[in-house]
Amino acid sequence: MPASNPRTHWILIRGLARESRHWGDFPAHLERALLAEGHAARVDAIDLPGSGRYSEMKSPTSIPEMAEFVREKLQEIRRRQREAGETPARDTYLVAISLGGMIVSSWLERWRDELAGCVLINTSFRGYSTFLRRLSPASYGHLFRIAKAESAIERERNVLRMVSNRPELYDQIAHDWATIHLERPVSHENFARQLLAAARYQPKQVAPVVPVLVLGSDKDRMVDPSCSRVIASRWAATFKVHPSAGHDLPLDDAPWVIQQILDWLPERPREEAHL
Repeated sequence: MPASNPRTHWILIRGLARESRHWGDFPAHLERALLAEGHAARVDAIDLPGSGRYSEMKSPTSIPEMAEFVREKLQEIRRRQREAGETPARDTYLVAISLGGMIVSSWLERWRDELAGCVLINTSFRGYSTFLRRLSPASYGHLFRIAKAESAIERERNVLRMVSNRPELYDQIAHDWATIHLERPVSHENFARQLLAAARYQPKQVAPVVPVLVLGSDKDRMVDPSCSRVIASRWAATFKVHPSAGHDLPLDDAPWVIQQILDWLPERPREEAHL
């Protein structure tokens, strides 16, 4: 359970046509790991407009609009905390994968003072990397099969073949993800609108002033691993690369991701020092 008065608040943001449930057990594992290290923490995953809890909404075709939406949902969480007599966290961290990393970049451009740090996982930016690196040709066949899939299970199996390098997980995860798709499907229109937003977004060529951790997968078959390296270099960010995981790094090796976050986390006074 989250601390009643957490000192750190971690917001998780998923990627294209995905929702908070696609994180699986990662949010709970991250929260427990932070608590075990003495960081009173709360972890929340926020869905994008057009996905998950908000699948009935029309997705914006602008990354800044998506960032505004996620920020508003964070503010709603904090209002509920205050109404319950809880004190919102002092420090906010964003953890985002793929398209979610663009939302983090937009947030940093406008509200950087609200953040203590950010973690970007296998993301890419227009103006930093070419189109053929941002969407690897190796993924085109998978995308065609995803579009032509005749069932939710078949669709999600093809998604997994594109984003994961752990075939032993495919049966169970495909079943779980097919259930998500059937319960709260992302419409073809919203998929296209999110894809357009990702293609159009180009961040400023200025490094953020808050600490940033960039995580990449050396065997990512959807986004070329060089995209993460370029971002880390231009932003002077800490960069760590996984030698064998696919695009969905938290799925393929959640313990590794969590350990990188714990190792990077800027030093903060432990909670027990304030008791």
